[in-house]
Amino acid sequence: MTKASRTPRIDLNTATKKELLMIEGIDGERARLIIEHRTERGPIRSWEDLHHVPGIDDALLDKLQRGSSLGGAAEPSAEAAAGEAAEAAAGSAKRPRSSGGGELGDPSGLEQIMGLILLDRAAAEAYRLAIDVCKTPEIKKQLEGFRADHERHERELLDELGAAPTDEPDDRGQCIRRYTELSAREERTALVAMRANEELTNDAYASALTSDLPDEVRRMVEANWQDERRHIRWINEEIRRRGWELPEVPSTLAEAA
Repeated sequence: MTKASRTPRIDLNTATKKELLMIEGIDGERARLIIEHRTERGPIRSWEDLHHVPGIDDALLDKLQRGSSLGGAAEPSAEAAAGEAAEAAAGSAKRPRSSGGGELGDPSGLEQIMGLILLDRAAAEAYRLAIDVCKTPEIKKQLEGFRADHERHERELLDELGAAPTDEPDDRGQCIRRYTELSAREERTALVAMRANEELTNDAYASALTSDLPDEVRRMVEANWQDERRHIRWINEEIRRRGWELPEVPSTLAEAA
């Protein structure tokens, strides 16, 4: 059977097994597991949900994003929209360059990038709080690396925009700090808190990629987003490996997204 990734994209939430087999990289076993996952857990609402399906690694997830969709179940800020934006950016001939000799192409663009800067700063501070309560060297080392990534993201975006940092966190930053201070009491709760924080930053970066950005800023945002995805994948896997249950994220943090 010839694999295909043509439009219209196959909806992973409604596709039959035969339709799933039309997607590049999906064999009979993976098709069965996708159907089993959505039957037991409900609709697949974000691409990250597919990390819970055995046999779907990063390479296959990329193929799914190109050859399928999540239909009406996708969350407004899920990676589906960002995946399409990233594809468009990769083919720069299809997307006009932003106007103004390197200036951001629409009024909301600068606001979003400055929001990312503040969010990265808040995330770095949250990681500092989480690292303080962790005892396992492997976990501390990973979180220290993630904190360094967020600090680098803030620094590079500021340099690219030629902007001066602000001392005041925004609402999302304040929410992240409060949530981490209240939640991160030991390793389990620290990782759970960092997972919620990374979900927020992942969504923010995905949303920024839908804006009209200068090419260099877009490349930087895409690279940073890949770091954020790597962070949350490691945290999810570590929580699963250790059998730590995930408490519900407080509504105040979810609303900040």
